[in-house]
Amino acid sequence: MRIGFVSKPDCPRCLEVIRLLTSFLRSNGHDFVIEYGTAKEMKTDGEKVDKINADLIITVGGDGTALWTVQKTKLPVLPINVSSLAFLSEVTSENAVASVNNLLRGEYRIEERARIKTTVNSKRLPDSLNEAVLKTMIMSKIRWFGIYLDNDFIHNIRADGIIIATPTGSTSYSLSVGGPILDPKVKGFIISYMAPFSLSARSMVVPSQSTIRAVTLDKGKSIMLTLDGQEGVEVGFHDEISFTESEYPAKFVRFNSDFYKNTREKMS
Repeated sequence: MRIGFVSKPDCPRCLEVIRLLTSFLRSNGHDFVIEYGTAKEMKTDGEKVDKINADLIITVGGDGTALWTVQKTKLPVLPINVSSLAFLSEVTSENAVASVNNLLRGEYRIEERARIKTTVNSKRLPDSLNEAVLKTMIMSKIRWFGIYLDNDFIHNIRADGIIIATPTGSTSYSLSVGGPILDPKVKGFIISYMAPFSLSARSMVVPSQSTIRAVTLDKGKSIMLTLDGQEGVEVGFHDEISFTESEYPAKFVRFNSDFYKNTREKMS
């Protein structure tokens, strides 16, 4: 088995974990490769993450590190958490070696998580695992958005922004504005609103195979579309943004994943 490694930037503890795991792999006759930025911090050779040729990639850090990696590769990802909060990980630095040992013995499964395919005026952007966010770029300036589902008009709404979230992202940004938590097995997306100027505006769960369309209805280019907090593009008047389920799900290495147990522990 060949394993790739990606570290959270400027995280000495993360590099310690990677050194421990690469030493363990080397002693057991397994090959590994380190992502370029991580390798630079470790003063060794590395490869860009989208060029890594491996069976899977281990990320060491938090959810941000895993999200960044998933955007760059189609390989399965095993997140190891050394941060205070990480919904995507079931492995900590304390049980990292034991988990990798289980990995080498084949005692794991691959879990697929839905991602959002986003297009702006038919141009495709990187897929997102947590959410796509449309947000005003000017403080205290709300904007008009038109929201459609397939061929059905939902409504026009004034708000600071719109969040389109996956079940994975239901415990992230969408949750902070009052959105529901979805079991990852649910085939749906959430539409949530940031500071809506309407008493009737509530989060909605819609089928993920449908196409959500958002149209910006204010003149002037003052709206930013961000994907998982990693990629961002500016959108303007009457630009049409579409969201549907990507044909490329994210893949995670799992051992004893229990969504409800994990949620209870992270939320407490």
